[in-house]
Order: sequence, then C-alpha cells, then structure tokens
Amino acid sequence: MIVQCPQCLRKYRLQDTQAKLLRVKCRSCGSQFLVSPSEKSTHELTQASGAELAIVADIQRDFRNFLLSLLASQGFNILVVDDGETALELVKTRTPGILFVNPYLPKVMGIELIQQLRNGKEKLPVIFLLGAIHNRKRYRRRPESLYGADDYIDESATEGVLLQKLSYHLGVSARGDGGGSNENEALRLARSIFADLLVYESEKMSKVSKVEDFFTAFSDEAQEGQRYLEESYSGSRNLLRFVVAEYLKKKTHKQGG
Repeated sequence: MIVQCPQCLRKYRLQDTQAKLLRVKCRSCGSQFLVSPSEKSTHELTQASGAELAIVADIQRDFRNFLLSLLASQGFNILVVDDGETALELVKTRTPGILFVNPYLPKVMGIELIQQLRNGKEKLPVIFLLGAIHNRKRYRRRPESLYGADDYIDESATEGVLLQKLSYHLGVSARGDGGGSNENEALRLARSIFADLLVYESEKMSKVSKVEDFFTAFSDEAQEGQRYLEESYSGSRNLLRFVVAEYLKKKTHKQGG
C-alpha cells in the first residue's frame, strides 16, 4: 500500500498487513502524519480501555490528520470513517462520546447523517460539524445553521481552540497546554489552505511550476486565503507565498531525485 506525506508529497510503501492507523514520520521533510495503509472505509486507533470514543467522519486531508493527532494526544479512542453510511452505523453500534462530521461525505451526506441521528432514539454524541476553507462547495465561515450539530470548527481552528471546545462540551481537562506560537499556528493554517487546493484542484495544481503561476491560476482563492490568514493572524498574509515556494522546491527536488 502506498501512502503520501501531506506536506512534501513523498510516497512510501507500507506492508498490507499493517492495517491499523499508523503515525508516520516522513524521511524527507520530518513531518509526522497519520495514515491507514488498508483500503477499508473504517480505521481504528485505540489508546486505552475505557477511554472516550471519538468518531471522525471526514475525507483524507491535512486538517483531518491534525485533528486525529490532537485527539490521540488527549487519550481518545478514535474511529476514522471515510463515508457517511459507515459513520451512521458506527454511531449506532459503538455509542461514541463525540462525532466530528464533514457535511459533504459520500454515500450519506454529513448533514443528512446528523438529521437521522436527531430523529432517532440512539444516545447522541456531541456533534461537531467540520468545515473547510477553499473548496467552494464547503463552508468558508461559520454557517448560519449547524444542521443539528452542537458546534462547528474549520481549518483555521488552533489546538487551543479545539481543546477549549472539547473541555466545554465533554467536561474534560486538556493534557498539556495545547499551546503553540502564533507563528506556528499561522503556518499550519497557511499549509491547510494550500493543502485544500492541492486536494480539490490537483489537475490545475499540476500545471504550477513557479510561485507566480499559482497566484495567477488561483487568483480568487489566493486573495481569499491571504485575507483569511491576515484576519486570523496579523502579519501572516505572505505565509501563503512561502508555503507555495516550499511545495515547489520539494516537488522539484523529488522530480530531480
């Protein structure tokens, strides 16, 4: 099974027998990310018996890896689901304490999943609606309606914000300070903005060979991303340009190697 680093895009071959969700450290850029070498739609990362269960129903993306890493650091048992149909069944059979759901899941949309849970008789978890920034079919800001969810987070959420929300809804204390400098958080947000475009606009992105190519091909998205960065972290507008240059440098190095 081939997996790919979400930061530098280097690919690795893992044995098919390694079916659990794994934490991989990229040998190229040093970043750590969670992957599942199996082709199953459900992947389980178990921390400890008796720990709170969190179900993350989302597509594979950088923000999902960030969320999984944070939940793992807080001692949650984690089920990762790629489609709404499987997520709905698991909520009914595994009774999680918390559910993170992307509104645009395949098979059963996340919004429909939430509505079915609200109309049912099952014990309901705390439900977080997950947003994204730049796919135009997804939310860029907090939606007017949460469609029955208890709260909402998007890719601009920092570790501190996520930990505060978990503490509020579940009544748990965070392990560690959950902190991180504004500089690091702003860079993570810039990379998330870029990663979203890389996932949803891969064909268009494949034609980008220079930094200026990116800002020409993605003019509207780049302006929106820079505005979002500046509003979230003052002085961070140019981080998107840095992330694009970083990606192109690694891509050139990989092709040359």
